[in-house]
Amino acid sequence: MSEQEYEFQAEIRKLLNILSKSLYQHKEIFLRELISNAVDASKKLDFILLTNRDIRDADEELRIEIYFNEEEKTLTIRDYGVGMTKNQLINDLGTIAGSGTEKFLKKLEEADQKESKKLDLDIIGQFGIGFYSVFMVAESVKVRTRHYSKDEDAYEWTSEGTGKFNITETDKEKRGTDIILYLNEEDTEYLNDYRIKEIINKYSKFVPYPIYIFELEEGEIPERGKIKEEEPEEAEKEEKVEEKEEKGPKPINKTTPLWKKSKSEITEEEYKDFYHYISNRYDDYHHVINYKVDGRVRFRSILFIPSSPTQDMLQQDADYGLSLYSKSVLIMKYAKELIPQWMRFVKGVLESEDIPLNISRETIQANREIMKMSNLIVKKFLRELSDLAEKDNEKYMEFWENFGQFIKEGIVTDVARKEKLKKLLRFKTSKAEDDELIGLEDYVKRMKEDQEEIYYLVGEDLNTMESSPHLGYYKEKELEVILFDETIDNFLMMNMNHYEIKGKKEEGEEEGSKFLRFSAIDVAEPEKEKEEEGEEEKKEEKEELPEEIQKFLEYIESILDEKIIKATVSKRLYGNPCRLANPAEGPSSSAQRAMRYWTQVQAGKEFNIPKKIFEINPEHPTMKKLIKFHKEKEDEETVKSIIIQLFENSLLAEGDLPNPSSMVPRINQIIEDLLTKRE
Repeated sequence: MSEQEYEFQAEIRKLLNILSKSLYQHKEIFLRELISNAVDASKKLDFILLTNRDIRDADEELRIEIYFNEEEKTLTIRDYGVGMTKNQLINDLGTIAGSGTEKFLKKLEEADQKESKKLDLDIIGQFGIGFYSVFMVAESVKVRTRHYSKDEDAYEWTSEGTGKFNITETDKEKRGTDIILYLNEEDTEYLNDYRIKEIINKYSKFVPYPIYIFELEEGEIPERGKIKEEEPEEAEKEEKVEEKEEKGPKPINKTTPLWKKSKSEITEEEYKDFYHYISNRYDDYHHVINYKVDGRVRFRSILFIPSSPTQDMLQQDADYGLSLYSKSVLIMKYAKELIPQWMRFVKGVLESEDIPLNISRETIQANREIMKMSNLIVKKFLRELSDLAEKDNEKYMEFWENFGQFIKEGIVTDVARKEKLKKLLRFKTSKAEDDELIGLEDYVKRMKEDQEEIYYLVGEDLNTMESSPHLGYYKEKELEVILFDETIDNFLMMNMNHYEIKGKKEEGEEEGSKFLRFSAIDVAEPEKEKEEEGEEEKKEEKEELPEEIQKFLEYIESILDEKIIKATVSKRLYGNPCRLANPAEGPSSSAQRAMRYWTQVQAGKEFNIPKKIFEINPEHPTMKKLIKFHKEKEDEETVKSIIIQLFENSLLAEGDLPNPSSMVPRINQIIEDLLTKRE
């Protein structure tokens, strides 16, 4: 048969023109695509052999061979799969553009310059056009193929990636396909054993057929005999098994992925090696979860919790997700749809035969199977953490120290799983000993019999909170208070209104739920049934205070003026002269700090702190003196300065004083006045 020339279909010509101009940073994916095609061809042959062995080379071993020749600048990928007929060569590699080609071109047109840098990884393989990626690195391509049918001839397809391709008969004897790339001068990096292995380990490490790499000398032709040693005589076979295994070629990939082995077969060393591979880290993992599901959805997965977080995990826009495989081929390195964002510290892999090889970022988001898998994965992960907390508290506390903030983030962002995540919280309390951290379940067990609320305080740091004026009353009454001191805790407590506990409603009845409300202890002391009282009753209640205290409160309000809502007396101040408290109907301290964070950090604007109630303890020695001085109109300037100073001390304790150094001149003046009076 003489050589015949054909023209590419218009869309394919456009596609080849784009690819040949090397728009992409990650050209290496051409090899991933060719190996995936070789795997598909081999799997099809495997399926045919189940019912028909009357084919060409029926006993030929299925494998993938890669040959590179530095002198001639050629890279050859060979498989022993189904091969192609002449019509398949014409249609599949040239004249008929599939819908995937059109979609790919449309995607390119829609993408902006920033997105286009990622397009090679995101969509080339997802539109069924992976073969054409060879023209990112090759100036010309030759495809030599022979179909598995015994009556089919062998053909050779050649093209320079321009507007035409040629087909002619060839002398290829073995079934399968050879794809020979004549590489561009600037792409000869792929004629290197190390570089080829690097790409295979990245994308195709777990394909189900062995991959071999061989270097050719100038003029040398890839031959099957070069790879496989001659079979020994029957009598010698048994004696030479071990020798043959040692001398024979070794595949560079693992044909049995770790996740396809049973748990009992996997060694600790294998888990470590796989963790290093999948996470690109070289420390030890903290915990591993091997999870297999065979039901309406089917998948196998291995999840790792690292030993510590990395900087990129703390960034919400960082790449994350499980490596998604289908039929042992990497489909997506970061499948974010499989785990929620708060689980971005988890490294791992999921493989499912139910996922199509050409799934895209767009279709994966609406894929019901993916959604079901995600729900099962997260459910298993939470159950595993719960079991770890119950059975190995020391190990769980190591996890909490490193990844507790992600659990808190989950409570804020993952409404569906909020209640389960609450049970995983750990925190310091006002009664905790040394570095003791407890959970909500422990807190509830330690509650007083008549206690109906969970008390908490959010602050800047533990040391400040432990000496907080808000704690005095609760320490006196021996009520335990949860202490939160991380920035995220402000957002956390905006999203935690109650904690559900299971218990019997009454003796003999079915189990029911009880909800304990979270109560911030920095809220102003409630006035007795304020809403139900009329103005007269409120006035009478205020008049119950001694006149000198009433007048002193009015004096405080005149000095602090617009800085506070009002000044009042509190019975909850033990050992402290005063405090700033939030009104019960106003935003909590957590909400205020969260708003301040978004206003200052995110928007770069000034945040005006909402006014609070200034509560005083008239029984405290400092306040007694100030009330006395005010009544006797003694040292009025000093009294005024001290009131302002006490107010700013309270602001400082709350972390709400924007410029603490502004207090220094006043403090110096107060000291000077006091020393002058002693002379």
